[in-house]
Amino acid sequence: MSSPLRTSAAVAAGSGILLGLAHLKSLPMAYTVRSWLILRSLVKRAKANQLNPDPLFSVVSLNHRCYWDDIDYNQHMNNSTYNKNLDFSRIYLLYTILPRVMMEPDHHIFAHNAGVLTLFKKEIAPLQRYTIQSRIWTWNNKWLWLQHRFVFTRDNKQVVACIAVSKIVFKRTSGKTVAPAHVLELCGHELKVEDENRRAREWEIAGHLLELDVMFKNPEDWDSPLAKL
Repeated sequence: MSSPLRTSAAVAAGSGILLGLAHLKSLPMAYTVRSWLILRSLVKRAKANQLNPDPLFSVVSLNHRCYWDDIDYNQHMNNSTYNKNLDFSRIYLLYTILPRVMMEPDHHIFAHNAGVLTLFKKEIAPLQRYTIQSRIWTWNNKWLWLQHRFVFTRDNKQVVACIAVSKIVFKRTSGKTVAPAHVLELCGHELKVEDENRRAREWEIAGHLLELDVMFKNPEDWDSPLAKL
């Protein structure tokens, strides 16, 4: 191969490598591998702790950076990245606070994500470091709500970029719903008076979010000739 061809091949190969590195999190199977690595570390940690849970309202944190494959045409982190990274935070939180139900197969109980609401306040810029903090928010006889926030530091001050909540339901393999309080007890959490007071106080806010379900029965017509492409 002549020298110019070798140079062109090297430039093409180098460009391909740089492009792949710049979009590492978007490569095939990248999401699955990241999930597996998080699960592996959490299972190891839970076993070392003999499946004893962290305190009920503990805050768990995952650190991230906004890379090039996380941004949109507005040059800040795109909306889908928030939801994708919330998957990792939910895994981390549930395996930390509820390790017995998540890991002991005899319970035959599985956690299902029934919805996510995200509220944006500040943008996350390219290459910005940020942290997702997650915790148990509140619950009733059916739903367990998780609370998340995306934070970063600017001028030595903490900035909240986004607040999000996740709605979790626990189901047996038969499809029967399991009350969150029962799941908490199975995992070794003793619900004290102050825990119930906090749950009830926060439910005054979270309970209103369930009213959004009425949109599934919205009577307004969605068929509009102007909207068809």
